[in-house]
Amino acid sequence: MAIDDQYTDSTLFKRVSESDEQAFNLIFDRYWPQVYGTTLHLTKKTEEARDLSQDIFIKLWENRSRLKDIVNPSSYLYTISRNLVIDHLRKNVFDPSNTDFLLNYFQSAASTPQEMAEYRELHNLLNNAVEALPGKIKEVFILSRYKGLTHEQIAAALGISVVSSKTYIVRALQLIRKFMLSHADTHLIWMAFVLLLQR
Repeated sequence: MAIDDQYTDSTLFKRVSESDEQAFNLIFDRYWPQVYGTTLHLTKKTEEARDLSQDIFIKLWENRSRLKDIVNPSSYLYTISRNLVIDHLRKNVFDPSNTDFLLNYFQSAASTPQEMAEYRELHNLLNNAVEALPGKIKEVFILSRYKGLTHEQIAAALGISVVSSKTYIVRALQLIRKFMLSHADTHLIWMAFVLLLQR
């Protein structure tokens, strides 16, 4: 079955819903450039974009029984793409290294008033995440990230070991990530992702 424009997307979706692999291949060929282009634009990484795009089509095939009732195949595929990318961002945007960057970004004198206003909502959420840290972990984190103290200086100031100081920071970043994932809505996740692309 060659690629032929006489087959509408709706027709192909109906055939895919009946487990027609040739129809699925046609959908794949038609939509791969769009799906891959979108994921590449968002991730900026070719391998990551390729993997996400493949996952999107796998999900389409896995849910093929629902396709026969889809009125707008293009919108349906876009929704699947968007949801998978958002899920990917939720799992990766607020990893420890990125969270650390975001926090330091808001403490940077290089941030303009306009940038601070644009990201105020995210800034407030990050601050709330820090405020939610328990006792010693919060204390060490503030001394490190806000006061700029080294682990040696923190250890001396608080009467703890350098290893303990480093451990507290790791734990703080983990807790901040967990807080962000449980409190950030989709809008904030996208905002954080866009900010990270500016690194």
